[in-house]
Amino acid sequence: MDKQKSDQLIRETMKAAGLTDAFIADFITKVDAVRNGETGMVNWEEVGDLDPKTDEISLESIHSSYPTDLSLLSKLVVIKLNGGLGTSMGLDKAKSLIPIKGSMSFLAVMAKQIEYIRSEFGIDVPLLFMDSYNTQKDSQEELEKNGFKQTLRTSFLQNKVPRLDAETFAPIQNKNEKENWCPPGHGDIYFTMVQEGILDELLSKGYEIAFLSNGDNLGATVDPHIVSYLLKENIHFAMEMTPKTLADKKGGAIYRKTVGGKFIKYELLETAQVPKEHENEFSGLGKFRTFSTNNLWINLKALKERFSQGNFSLSLIVNPKQVDGKSVIQLETAMGSAVGNFQRFKGIIIPRDRFAPVKKTEDYLIRRSDAYVLNDDFSLTMTKERKTAGLGEVLVHLDETYYKKIHQFDHLFQQYPSLLYCEELKVSGEILFDVSISIKGKVTFQNQSGALKKISSLDRKEFENETISL
Repeated sequence: MDKQKSDQLIRETMKAAGLTDAFIADFITKVDAVRNGETGMVNWEEVGDLDPKTDEISLESIHSSYPTDLSLLSKLVVIKLNGGLGTSMGLDKAKSLIPIKGSMSFLAVMAKQIEYIRSEFGIDVPLLFMDSYNTQKDSQEELEKNGFKQTLRTSFLQNKVPRLDAETFAPIQNKNEKENWCPPGHGDIYFTMVQEGILDELLSKGYEIAFLSNGDNLGATVDPHIVSYLLKENIHFAMEMTPKTLADKKGGAIYRKTVGGKFIKYELLETAQVPKEHENEFSGLGKFRTFSTNNLWINLKALKERFSQGNFSLSLIVNPKQVDGKSVIQLETAMGSAVGNFQRFKGIIIPRDRFAPVKKTEDYLIRRSDAYVLNDDFSLTMTKERKTAGLGEVLVHLDETYYKKIHQFDHLFQQYPSLLYCEELKVSGEILFDVSISIKGKVTFQNQSGALKKISSLDRKEFENETISL
């Protein structure tokens, strides 16, 4: 199929879905880039290291030098990404609706975090959610149920883009209409904020700094010291980064793009952009000391000015997928890659407490367990006991055959084990956690019988540094 025909089909499909001409034109530009050989892969020779002295600052330094300033805090708006359905966990609704501590959902906790800040500082910090077509209705109902209120709207819709046939670049036409579309990645947030008039609305009401983070990361709470630092030092874009561990092999990283030894700009490197021969180097602990948490801070005036200059660019991610056995591509962008548009960047080195995401059921088990606690400010962090014991992030490996989907997980984890002093938990085979147990150090449970086994059959409550066969 020639370019003209496929572009026409893309335009007609997106127009029929109510998407704007400007957004359609931007998407077709991305399709053209892929058609002309753009793979989204980086040139590894251009990946330079950040300079800790000039490119980074520790949260500790910010806390000691930039006190809370209520006049500056009043310029803050908080935006959460809430478009994800949690499909990798087998969900068909917003991941943020499932319970995370007790009966409280992610959304309920996020609302409580903002209400805490409001009551603590007497400032009506607004909370906005970037929802998708799939998450907006249910999420708004959940917020209402929790009695969350503000004068500003609480939600705006991210765009959607067609999945394309990998050979023809034409939109796919599946009987299930939902399969024909995909989110354009969270990089869409900037385009949507400008297009929907949200950026102008926020600026007109005196908001100057936006704190953006993933809705599944309940460690990402408002830090007033960071707001003071950004506004006093005129930083336009800041990414929170934390030291890499073995649990963070897929975390993206900010780097200095250098050509011929000359610094060009800052860039974000995501897993999907790493050439295959460099994947081990990227996921290891050598080249990249830290990884990006997707907790980012952006100066709204600088964003407006940069957009008005034109050619606001985000690195393209070409994501190959299969739909009904057919090869398709999804074109996505990451919001962190906007760093390439700003010179006044700083990486903020944070403790692990501000990063507690839930991408898989393994993460979900860790956050639900007693290894993590909901604090007075409703941040979800690792317990003091673990930190005092010198323990880092728990490593959990659950057998994907039995635990990958949330309904399977809920069925087999009737009781969450105590992971307070656990370093690593491995579960192989189908095992029902039907009684309360305590796990310390590194423990493996394996069931090779092919039939369901119950933890209660072991008639024990404590396990430490051992492999148990059921």
